[in-house]
Amino acid sequence: PWSIITPPITNESAIEGTSFTTPLTITGGPFPVSSNIDITEDGVTVQDGRITVNIGSGNGASNFTIENVVRTDSGSYTVNVTTTAGSGTSVVNLNVYYVPEFAVHSKVQNVVFTEVFTFNCTPSAANPPPS
Repeated sequence: PWSIITPPITNESAIEGTSFTTPLTITGGPFPVSSNIDITEDGVTVQDGRITVNIGSGNGASNFTIENVVRTDSGSYTVNVTTTAGSGTSVVNLNVYYVPEFAVHSKVQNVVFTEVFTFNCTPSAANPPPS
């Protein structure tokens, strides 16, 4: 008996403000408890209650979940499951999409009713970048 967690690597996308879930399957034995699961992001232990692994009821079906995704959640997450018989690892690479932001620079400009007026705006951040 040993632990295997699949898929070994997955590339995923999420939209800022939503919840993100991707399935993981944990097989082998003995079946782990939540205290046997470690999550790291880019090598640093995750201590954010929004980011969890929910263990299924004995059939191995589990989920990696991030509630209320924010843009800084983009990164590479490693889920490590350990039991007395062994361990297994899965990597979730997450890319968070978010809408463009616009920096507001107020400027008063007088315009004559019959003149053409151009208003320029450039997004300061977006994923994917605007085209």
